[in-house]
Amino acid sequence: MTDEPAAAMQRLVKAHAALAEEDIRRLRALSLRERGALIVSACEAAAVIYRSRLAAGLRDAEPAPWPASTWEFLKKHASRFKT
Repeated sequence: MTDEPAAAMQRLVKAHAALAEEDIRRLRALSLRERGALIVSACEAAAVIYRSRLAAGLRDAEPAPWPASTWEFLKKHASRFKT
């Protein structure tokens, strides 16, 4: 039995969304200490990957620019503070 490609893709999208929602529920159930430990672990892993890139002779990584929505968010909240 063959599925229409669009129907198969729709099932994959729904499955992915369900997994993402489960991940979010799992993360929200963690304590602040556990969340902090996850952040530290992710940062340490990123540092290892970055050092490995440099040791392998790869060029410096260039992060993607922030989306306009992030800049708008920062501008909105920064405007509330005066120096």
